[in-house]
Amino acid sequence: PQTPRALRELLTDTRNRGYAVEDGEVTPGHASVAAAVFDHNRHPVAGIALTYEVADGVPDLDPLVAAVRDTATRLTRRVAGRASGR
Repeated sequence: PQTPRALRELLTDTRNRGYAVEDGEVTPGHASVAAAVFDHNRHPVAGIALTYEVADGVPDLDPLVAAVRDTATRLTRRVAGRASGR
């Protein structure tokens, strides 16, 4: 994002979607999906990311997003003290 407003919009979209995406912004030729891990106060304390090469095209993101979000949810439960509940 080139402006504070664009950054706020990106962060709002990411928060509403529940995960972040990037394509070549960190490492050229690679993209990532990521999700936050929250503590008992719903403050972000960690993140889980999956990075993949895009040289052969973009894979189906749905299973990657699902895996990242599921892992973040499981870690959130453990960090927040709800390891056994769903």
